[in-house]
Amino acid sequence: MRTIIYTISVILIAFSFSSCEDVIDLDLKNGRSQLVIDGFINSDSTIQSIRLTKSAAYFLNAPTPSVNNAVVKIEGPNNLVYPFVNDGNGNYNYNPTSMGKLDSIGFEYRLIVEYENNTYLGKSTLKPVPVIDSITYEFEEADLGSEEGYYAQFWAKDFYGSRDFYWIKAYKNSNPIDTLQYAQFILSQDAAFDGPAADGLTFILPIRASITNRDEPFIIGDSCSVELLSMNEDAWNYLIQVSSQANNGGLFATPTANVRSTITDLAGNLQNDVLGVFSISSISRNYKIIQ
Repeated sequence: MRTIIYTISVILIAFSFSSCEDVIDLDLKNGRSQLVIDGFINSDSTIQSIRLTKSAAYFLNAPTPSVNNAVVKIEGPNNLVYPFVNDGNGNYNYNPTSMGKLDSIGFEYRLIVEYENNTYLGKSTLKPVPVIDSITYEFEEADLGSEEGYYAQFWAKDFYGSRDFYWIKAYKNSNPIDTLQYAQFILSQDAAFDGPAADGLTFILPIRASITNRDEPFIIGDSCSVELLSMNEDAWNYLIQVSSQANNGGLFATPTANVRSTITDLAGNLQNDVLGVFSISSISRNYKIIQ
């Protein structure tokens, strides 16, 4: 009898918990759609691309709408204007074989976007970038928080006497690798994380070694590619904010918000504010086969 009563009690308790579960549909108001500019380009000889989209509802389960009716150009030295041609999918491309690379160190390039009777402006000065001298690697046994395999480092030295900002990109077999568990980007201020104390030094170990995913290290036959890009401080801060928003979780997380853009409406009309970033970078590369 006690067993029957106990069983019935457990069932009733379980039912009481399940009956308290309600589906809550959040009725969020859709904000106005804004122009979004993804304007990361570099001084390389490869095709440079700037992507234009419109912002969309938070719960939209679809790609953001592309913008294909804008005029996109960059103003360079000697009053040269570099046109970016739309491909029909929101990408505006420039082929450096037509008018040359965007590689004037120290020059402030200007991005001009004309869209729906508004003109938007972004500015970015091309900074130099150190050479990646080499990539080295060594085999490591499995350990707490890391798997067995080959772990790579890149070697480069920061410029002395200036405040420099860098973005490091790593690739395994030509595919971008997620190397940091709690960040979206590998970013460096001078040769470290906080700048002045590492001015002119070789990049510190945590940054050098960040090009390996410790969950999936390299194996024999893999290729390791590294890109080092110079950045302006405003674009560097933009990526810091994007990373912060992407990892803004947990019990005490603050509400998500749009990241402050580095691009402005030329007329100063706040109703025409734009999202996104314009950044031009010098780039250095190195490559290694694990063998």
